[in-house]
Amino acid sequence: MLGHLILALFLIQQAGSVDLQQAQEAFQMGRYSQAREKLRQALERDPRSPTLWSYLGLTDAQLNDLDAAIADFQKALSFAPDNAQTHFDLGLLYRRTGNSQKALEMYQRGLRLSPDDPAANQNYALLLMETGKFREAIAPLQKLLGLGTPSLSVRVALIESYLKGGMNDEGKREIQGFLQAPNATMADQLKLVKVLIEDKQPEQAQFILEHVVKVSPDSAEAHAQLGLLLATKDQYEAAVQEMGRAVRLAPESAEYSMRLAEILILWKRYPTALEFLAAVKNRFGRLVEYQYKLGLAYYGLPRIPQAITVFDKLAREHPDLDLVQFFLGNCYQTTGDYEKAEPHYKRAIELNPQQGSYYAALAQLLRKASKDRTEEALTYLEKALLLDPQDIQSKLELGLCYEKKSNYPRAQSLLEEVVQQQPDLVPAHVALARVYYRQKKKEAGDREKSIVGRLEAEQQARKLQSERPADLP
Repeated sequence: MLGHLILALFLIQQAGSVDLQQAQEAFQMGRYSQAREKLRQALERDPRSPTLWSYLGLTDAQLNDLDAAIADFQKALSFAPDNAQTHFDLGLLYRRTGNSQKALEMYQRGLRLSPDDPAANQNYALLLMETGKFREAIAPLQKLLGLGTPSLSVRVALIESYLKGGMNDEGKREIQGFLQAPNATMADQLKLVKVLIEDKQPEQAQFILEHVVKVSPDSAEAHAQLGLLLATKDQYEAAVQEMGRAVRLAPESAEYSMRLAEILILWKRYPTALEFLAAVKNRFGRLVEYQYKLGLAYYGLPRIPQAITVFDKLAREHPDLDLVQFFLGNCYQTTGDYEKAEPHYKRAIELNPQQGSYYAALAQLLRKASKDRTEEALTYLEKALLLDPQDIQSKLELGLCYEKKSNYPRAQSLLEEVVQQQPDLVPAHVALARVYYRQKKKEAGDREKSIVGRLEAEQQARKLQSERPADLP
């Protein structure tokens, strides 16, 4: 629209009319209402001028009177139907009003008149992507590249359109071309990674990151991003190697060190996490995140008294950290001190009432504490499931509450949902076996008991593996 504005101003300057000159001055100074009034006066003298109607459309758009602006440009189009820019301006306005179909129609008409307009091709492609028409967006994006517009945003949009349009082979080829382009910097490649991750394309993001760390092995940022991506895919061993490399390359980075500790904890390599945290204590030991990770490592071992010491100090110094309150509650519940655990869970809920797992943990405590508090536990579980109807822990706790109330059919239904959603959750199978037996369903109970035995053996094998310290890279 800016190019059209400049053209309109140029034509007005040539006209020499006092009204037009005053309209121009008012527009340039942001006095759009005054400019509109002068333009309307000019149109009374020359009502068939497409330029005046277009300029009035620009002015109405500045006043956010989009319906009037559209009417103005439609009037301009009636007098100059072959003006491509007017079609493009209408496309922009229809897009602003949310009328994507009309916007697409205007761009299509305009591009038939002026197929090589870079801005129009770009806006048309973006609109197609916004409306989910990724395959159709490919042609205008390719046109932009052919017009010599090889910007990062265009290449990224083309890759995204290929992948989201189901054209994975073409997307991979475009990524290869992007990586081999002589003007593609590492920063550009990492920006593309970010876009791909946001678009839920982790495999393509990993492909690029592996290329980057290969050609730039001393890039701490690339190794760190690859480590984080691998961790989201539960590939913890490889993630530790990459994040460890980032830590060695940038030992002063608190972010990389804390992410390495986090991945070790997610991997359940608690001894190694403690060893690493001890090694970086002098550099990062005063950080809140360091103390939090230290508490998590102690909790995972489990060395509960040490975890309580760390979390309690954090809670006193930073009383508004809901996760600290939550894990303090977990620690006290683990020791059987339900009286101390309860206020910490309630404080966590107060700080973050949208976190369903907090309600589930409190409900578990209430169920264990007393049969008389089962109804209270059910209330908290209903809140948790309102926040997340698929939350496994809440469903499990709800099933256990109904078991405690001797409502075995309801408990069975919930527990069967849980084991279907998470087949390796041992406590759910244990509870389901109990519920079957109490309903005299011996065959089903025996089946669950057998599953429990197999899962516990697998857990023990993993536990022995996790107790062996992992080698820090």
